This record gives sequence, structure tokens and C-alpha cells, in this order.
Amino acid sequence: MHKDYSKEYEWFAYYITATSLLIFTIIWSLLPQQNQFNGTIHVGLFQSLLDILPQREWIIYLQCLLLMGMLYTYLALIAYNEDVLMPPLDSLNTVTDTQSRLAVIEEEEKFLNAFAFKETSALLDLPIMDVCEILHGDKHLNE
Repeated sequence: MHKDYSKEYEWFAYYITATSLLIFTIIWSLLPQQNQFNGTIHVGLFQSLLDILPQREWIIYLQCLLLMGMLYTYLALIAYNEDVLMPPLDSLNTVTDTQSRLAVIEEEEKFLNAFAFKETSALLDLPIMDVCEILHGDKHLNE
């Protein structure tokens, strides 16, 4: 079988690019403003490279912009998860899952005697309204 490695190469390239940019930014922010060595060709080439780059204050501006963008993204994801993806509190999806089987019987007394006060057989789940009625209702307090 032939495995496709294109995504692995792509993410490795992203990793190398991001790491190189981070190292370049750290070195650029730590270099001295004025070079004290004059006369060598390496110093002149290095100084001309520094003259091409924007001013150093832009490092702080860009880093703050990036961090605030990350913060707003995290807050937006939290708000999206709570407002859009979370089911309403009165939905049965908050209590049951796709594997549940609800026990439904027409007569309430028969239902309560058959399922509520017995051990569960793990085949049927009690509806949440009946559980709340048994636990918090006035019926069981009067007995």
C-alpha cells in the first residue's frame, strides 16, 4: 500500500517556517542598535541588512497584535461553542446519548413500580423528568 506523505511534508514545512521566523525575531530584537566594529565587509553587509528591516518598535507592535489576535480567537471559539454547538438545556441530548433506550409506559404507577425503585437492568434508561420527579417531587415525601 502506498501512503501519501504530502500532508506530513506540508506541516513539517510550516513548522520549520514558524520556528525560523521565531528565531529570526528573537535575534533581531536582541541585536544592538549601533554596530561598534567598522571597516570589515561583514559588518557593512550586516548593517545594510539591518537597515532594510523595519524599526525595532514594530517587533513589539506585531507581537502584541499577534497575542491579542490569539486571545480574541480563543474567546470567539468559547463563545461559538457555548452559543451554537451546545444543545439547549431542555433538550434530551444533554442527558442521553445515541445508545440510550428510554422506558416508556402509559400508566405512571406501573412505570414507577416497575423501573423507578428497582435495580436497573442496564437495558432501559429512565426519562429525566421521571427521575427529577422521584428525587425532587412531592410524591415521595408524602409516602
